[in-house]
Amino acid sequence: MTATDLTEQTEQYWKDGYTVLRGVYDEAQVETLRAESERLWELEGLDDDLNLRTEFRRGPDGTHVFDRLDPVLDISPALNGAARHPRLLAALATILGGDSKLLKCKLIRKEPGVNGYAVHQDFLYWTWLETEPDALCTAVINLYPCDERSGGIGFYRGAHRQLIPGPPDNPEGDCDPARLDESDIVFPALEAGDVLVFHALTPHRSGRNDSELPRTVLLPSYCVSDDDALYQRYYKREVVRRCQELVGFERYFERNDALV
Repeated sequence: MTATDLTEQTEQYWKDGYTVLRGVYDEAQVETLRAESERLWELEGLDDDLNLRTEFRRGPDGTHVFDRLDPVLDISPALNGAARHPRLLAALATILGGDSKLLKCKLIRKEPGVNGYAVHQDFLYWTWLETEPDALCTAVINLYPCDERSGGIGFYRGAHRQLIPGPPDNPEGDCDPARLDESDIVFPALEAGDVLVFHALTPHRSGRNDSELPRTVLLPSYCVSDDDALYQRYYKREVVRRCQELVGFERYFERNDALV
């Protein structure tokens, strides 16, 4: 990743709402992160219905399967090191125009046949930070090759100028797809070790994983800030929110309702 590359990537980021950084992690580092993700996925208790780290998605057979660990850095020094890698932080400082602090980080593993996520803008969920959206971004650290077929993320180019209202029946919800031009969406093809960086206002969505392998990515989010406790502040609020809104308890309630 040269200075010329970074100049072009910075220009693309502000023009299109995303860019791709290549060469941040070498092959050995990627292998270490792969092994670590496999270790984490086998930890005892992660599949518990009431584990606040996990959230569930519908699998291809209709049952709930957990697809993420969030937060994850406090149980993985290796992933913590990846999210704070000096080359990544230096690149983000150039792109964002200032030193950034880690806001949050999750590990997602989308198994074959598992569906993706509807179109949304991350900033809708971060307005409580009272920070300008230009100061916020997310990095997608790819542990395996990824494209549209494997359920990769698609971005609506150039649509990161404002927070787009939700549909008429829920104007304060996720952005209304009818306000977006489907011809603008692009699904970047990524190699293992590539880092895709996108703006907090960039609308994005993902589809079903139609490949034969899980799609595993580490997703740290960052904010240009002087707050050294930003990560801790985020998750203190997030744990309370999940308990209040019962986020992640879907499988528990399904099993509970099935009792006779």
